[in-house]
Amino acid sequence: MTIPFRLGQPAILAAQTQLEKLKQSCQEITSAVLLTEDGFEVAALDTDQAKTSRLAAMGSSLAAISSAIAQEAGIAAYRRLIVESEEGMVAVTKVPDSQPSMILAVVCSDQSKLGQLIWSANHCCTEISKALKKTNNQTTTKRKIP
Repeated sequence: MTIPFRLGQPAILAAQTQLEKLKQSCQEITSAVLLTEDGFEVAALDTDQAKTSRLAAMGSSLAAISSAIAQEAGIAAYRRLIVESEEGMVAVTKVPDSQPSMILAVVCSDQSKLGQLIWSANHCCTEISKALKKTNNQTTTKRKIP
């Protein structure tokens, strides 16, 4: 059994802010969740907790399958997985250089917005990574004893 990690409140608020900016950049986004590799929700756009928890768990599973496929194919680690349907799509994207390792899962209602979704999700992941580094550095600095 995996024990969930703890992020400080400033990191969670920074991640939540980035998800809200993501929604503003692509209005067709219906749901988004930032999660750990093992499926624990960090921040989310959707207010339906059950739906968010399921998306986090499935996002984690899709990321693990994507990693396994990339490894088996002998290619570099995956960056993103897109699931498309007639009604929309889901993008599962790794947050670069995040500690702990994080994943962003985004649901979009309009499949014609694929390019915008990818750009917006990548930008959001980059900003989340920066925000997490900043809050981690501030926490580390505060904990140092002179």
